[in-house]
Amino acid sequence: MPVGEYTGPLTPEVLKVGEQVLNVVVDHAVFRRIREASMTMVHIMRSLRLPHGILVQAESGMGKSLLVELIRRELAPQASPNGSTACLHVALDSTVDTNGMAAAMTLALGYRALPMRRQLESMNHMTKTALERARPLVLLIDEMQHVCEGNKDITARSVTDWLKVRMDLYNFPVVCLGTHALERLTVINPQFTGRASANFIIHPFQFDEAWRQVLAGFSSAVDSVDLGIVNGAACRPLHQASGGNMRMLKRILTYACMYASTQPNRLVDMAALSSAFIDAKGQVAEQLNPFRPARP
Repeated sequence: MPVGEYTGPLTPEVLKVGEQVLNVVVDHAVFRRIREASMTMVHIMRSLRLPHGILVQAESGMGKSLLVELIRRELAPQASPNGSTACLHVALDSTVDTNGMAAAMTLALGYRALPMRRQLESMNHMTKTALERARPLVLLIDEMQHVCEGNKDITARSVTDWLKVRMDLYNFPVVCLGTHALERLTVINPQFTGRASANFIIHPFQFDEAWRQVLAGFSSAVDSVDLGIVNGAACRPLHQASGGNMRMLKRILTYACMYASTQPNRLVDMAALSSAFIDAKGQVAEQLNPFRPARP
C-alpha cells in the first residue's frame, strides 16, 4: 500500500469531513511570536530606513507555508489606498540562482510573463519599475534553503546580494523561511543576515502543554465528528505517531475523522486512529502502531 493513501470509503460526505480537518488552522505560541515580530518590523520600517529581516528555520511539515499565509492575512488590511502592496510572496525551488530570484520577484510583482530570454538586466528593470509603484510592506520567501543547499556558496552570495540591494533601495523587510540549511547563510553572506538578524526556529512539538493545546484546537474546530479522544486517551499516542510534526498530525487526524464519519456514532476512536496511522505511514509502520492495545 502506498504511504499516505487513505484506504477507507470516499463518499462526498467523507471527503467533506476530510476537507474540514485539512482547513483547520491551529495557532500556537511560536507562530504568534514570529507574526508579532513581523508586524513590529513592518511598523518600524514604515518610519525608519533600517533594513531588517527575519529567518525562520523549521523541518518539513512544521507549518512554514501556513505561517506565510497567516502573515499575509494579517498584513492585507494595511495596504495603502494609493495601491501599495502589503505582501510580496515567492516560493523558491532547488534550481534558484540570481536569474531565478529575479524571475520569481518579477512574477510576484504582477507581471504576467517574463522576458523571452529572461535576461537579468531586463528583469531588473521590470522589478525596479514595479517596486517603485508597489512599495511592498514585506517580502515573504518560502523554501529559502534552496539558495544555500549543497555546494552553492557563490550562487547563494549572489542571490542574497541581489535581495540586499533591493531591500536597501526600497526599504522593505524580508521574512525568509526554510529548513535548517538556512544556518549556512550567516557564513555565506553575513551582510545579508546582518539585515535579517532575527532568527526563529520552529521545533517539533514536545509532549507538553503546548501539544495539548494544539490537539484541543483541532477538537474544538472540528464539528463534523466527535474528536474528543485527542484530549484524553489519544493525546500521547498521537505524539508518538506524529513525532510532534504538524503535517503528520494533521494527516492522521484527517484520515481518522474520515473513518469516523462512516460510523453511526461519528466518533473518532482508537480503531479509527489505528487505521489512519497505517494509511499515513504505510504497512511498514503497523508493528509500531501506538493506537493498538499492547500485547500481553
